[in-house]
Amino acid sequence: MFLDRKGLRIFVYREPIDMRCGFEKLHSYCVHQMKAIMDQGHVYLFFGKNRRRLKILVYDGSGLVLIAKRMERGNFMSHSELLGRNEISQQELQLILHGSIIRRPLVDRSLTASMPQRESFALPIGSQPSS
Repeated sequence: MFLDRKGLRIFVYREPIDMRCGFEKLHSYCVHQMKAIMDQGHVYLFFGKNRRRLKILVYDGSGLVLIAKRMERGNFMSHSELLGRNEISQQELQLILHGSIIRRPLVDRSLTASMPQRESFALPIGSQPSS
């Protein structure tokens, strides 16, 4: 599928939209407000006002593809729950599409491998706090 390509970037539109918007209106949001260059093939994610629907706009090499999803139960997260982030990872997109809420950025495992680990130690007897 075209949503799992290497180097793919996923941008989130900052405002909830009217889900009646089609190709032209969403394309306009991407180009004029997000300063997107559509033929690069990146993904643009839009949340609906009632948070039960979302739309994805992506250029696949021959034209624009519009994907719409409606939740039968529950809601999608709101953009405000992304804490001001306008770009998410492919893993986060998959979680959002399944109805999860992303509350903080995912930790890059390659960065944590190079960080020094904390040593564990036991407190001497008698210095532990009493309850």
